Amino acid sequence: METSQPDHPRPPLRRRLLWPFSQLGSAFKLTGTHLLHHVIGASLIASLMLALEGFHVLEWLDAAMLRASAEQAPLLHKGRDPGAAYRPGIIEIDQPAFEQVFDEREPLERARLEQLLASVAQRGARVLAIDLDLAPAVYEQHKAGERPLDRLLDRLAADGRQLVLILPEQSDQNANLPWIRARCAAGVHFASPRIRERMGAVTRIELKSPVLAAVAFELAHGMRQQEQNQPMPAALSEQKEGYRLAGRVCQLARRTGSEKELARWAFEPVIHGDAKDAAEQNAVTAPFHPTAMAPAFLDPTRAGVRLVDGKAGVARDAPRKQVLFIGASYDVRDRYTTAEGEQAGLHLHAAAYTSLGIGTADVNKYVVFAADIVIGVLLGCLFGGLWTLYGRAELAIDERMADHDFSRLHRMGTLLEFYGIRLILVLVWASPFAIGALAIYLSRGLLEQGWWVNPGPLIAGMFLHAMSLRDEAHHPHEEVPGLSVWAQLRRTHPGIVLVQAPLAVLLLVVAVI
Repeated sequence: METSQPDHPRPPLRRRLLWPFSQLGSAFKLTGTHLLHHVIGASLIASLMLALEGFHVLEWLDAAMLRASAEQAPLLHKGRDPGAAYRPGIIEIDQPAFEQVFDEREPLERARLEQLLASVAQRGARVLAIDLDLAPAVYEQHKAGERPLDRLLDRLAADGRQLVLILPEQSDQNANLPWIRARCAAGVHFASPRIRERMGAVTRIELKSPVLAAVAFELAHGMRQQEQNQPMPAALSEQKEGYRLAGRVCQLARRTGSEKELARWAFEPVIHGDAKDAAEQNAVTAPFHPTAMAPAFLDPTRAGVRLVDGKAGVARDAPRKQVLFIGASYDVRDRYTTAEGEQAGLHLHAAAYTSLGIGTADVNKYVVFAADIVIGVLLGCLFGGLWTLYGRAELAIDERMADHDFSRLHRMGTLLEFYGIRLILVLVWASPFAIGALAIYLSRGLLEQGWWVNPGPLIAGMFLHAMSLRDEAHHPHEEVPGLSVWAQLRRTHPGIVLVQAPLAVLLLVVAVI
């Protein structure tokens, strides 16, 4: 006699409608074991990033994230320039000026440059930052007497103008060194023209190196204001007693006998205090403020060089500023990748000046470390719940496939569930990308407030870390009464306890030491 299994009563409609939500809630149910699982995973990733940042290994991620954040510029620019009070004017020799005023000749004709500087000086600017190599050209080095261009530079300095010239290119037998010393004696300042690229992009500005923007800012606003605008870690308070950058290159020029050595030392940071702490805390550089280089705010300050009454000059309606950056933008070799796209070197010098005025800084690395753990645990709970939900969906369809009901309705239901599982898998894999896009938006917003954080590695790491919870739907771990959470985690996930936890501690020790 055959016996049949008793039929299970069909659940009421309300319970059937709420079944997906109950499954969703149970998938995100957090136990002590899961919480400790995520804490260890987040601590490992945070310690790894802390150690790698000490060696500047993750700078390529900063560059990539800043490039991606450039696409968000229209969303964040509200029409107000936060650096308007520190926005200098730009007098540029663009391609039309290079062709019409300088007849496409290099080096640029010195007589034309003299006319240009004389015209610019009449506009009342107090600081002139000149991004041009004004050293004597080869054909001028053998001429007797002082050059008219040098007389103009010395006269402007004597009249109270603050002039900053970039160091010229290195010459044979250090022929430019006496010229640099003579201009220094006349009161002209010098600066390094270098712009630091990190992994193919300009993401930071120099705070403690005598580069063009930093020297011009110090001459315009004083050393104290630069220190106040650029917040530094409290552990490096001695950095606020930094040396003057404006006279740094001239001091080096008096002591050195080599232009190569002068160019190298002119880009080195001027540090008062512990150089190791300064390097670790990024106290010698700061994030480049994105709005400082935004074309919407930068372009209105630009004025091209033109022929005025047969002489090189600028149009009378060009913007009048107390600080002017003068240089060339026609050379395609002088281009840099930034968060706002490709920019000419002259424009970046002026934008760096504005960024110094706005003020940016890295968040303290230990604050970031603690925040990474908290955010990592939250991300682990989210990703772990999604993977658990997907695992349960897989288990449900496996059970359905094992059913011997071959009716048409059953087959259609199975097919719909199969496509539903694939949709869930797509959503699971799309979740880190969606959160990453949100992180780019928020990181750029924080940077516009003066702080830079990059949560990209944390998002990717916690997503991969949470994948280990996917199999728990197929092979659930039973709770053993009397075991602590740590012992339970060691029983269910021994790799977390025996490998990841000690590795997190080791990386943290390496990062701190």
